[in-house]
Amino acid sequence: MNPQDIRQREIPAALLSELRALLGDRLSTVRAVREHHGRDESHFPPMPPDAVIFPRSTEEVAKAAKICFEQRVPMIAFGAGSSVEGHVLAARGGVCFDLTQMNRVIEVNAEDLLCVVEPGVTRKALDAHLRGSGLFFPPDPGADATLGGMTATRASGTNAVRYGTMKDNVLALAVVLADGSVIRTGTRARKSSAGYDLTRLFVGSEGTLGFVTQITLRLFPQPQVVSAATCRFPRSMTNSVSEDLRAMEASSLSRDSLQPCCAPAWCGPSGSPACRRVSFVLLPKSSKVTITSGSRGISGFMP
Repeated sequence: MNPQDIRQREIPAALLSELRALLGDRLSTVRAVREHHGRDESHFPPMPPDAVIFPRSTEEVAKAAKICFEQRVPMIAFGAGSSVEGHVLAARGGVCFDLTQMNRVIEVNAEDLLCVVEPGVTRKALDAHLRGSGLFFPPDPGADATLGGMTATRASGTNAVRYGTMKDNVLALAVVLADGSVIRTGTRARKSSAGYDLTRLFVGSEGTLGFVTQITLRLFPQPQVVSAATCRFPRSMTNSVSEDLRAMEASSLSRDSLQPCCAPAWCGPSGSPACRRVSFVLLPKSSKVTITSGSRGISGFMP
């Protein structure tokens, strides 16, 4: 997409006046601020918005969205800017809603294994808040992204096989729609069959359906022991890893019924002719597995 080919509307002065009356100095039209909010980690060229606002509550987001909606001005949600999809770029100008100042952890309920946060809370900030509680939030996309951005992009990470992606860990949302109306989706219950699953509709929508302003997340007990192993294998063997993961996803076994023994691992008794294919060992939790070190890697096999 060539930004020179995109026709941007001039933002109405009346809109800026209304937003300034609502937010004061939390409205910016400074070029440096606009340019910062017109790029992410994608390969697309920068496309800055016409203005940037910094709301601090669902009510402010709703009022600002209603003002923009009535003036037919585009709106763009912005978090940490660490995404690679390009959805934070202001392709047609408009107003960027920077939600990073909505950064409160509203509630942590250890008994129900959940927490309620605002979209500007980062993954590391939530981990720091949970320190000492014995709980943690597993999805880890690598970057210190905001939880609102992780929800919008359905982020995953290295823990996804065991704990799932964001779609598996978001229980409920508060969302401001384009016209400024506020809706709430989902419940705290793990299981609900009432109506459409609007929560998963918004998870992964990349800001195209509304502004996520409150998120209810699943928490998990901290594992008692954490271990890791790194193994090197010839490139020709790595294709089988992908094949095994695809087979696991296609199988009828649920994610929660599996446990990772080691990854990657040699299958079969150590030293046997069968030890020629690398795979992830994912077995039912009721299994008894022996893990031993081998001269060519790590072996995992049923005793």
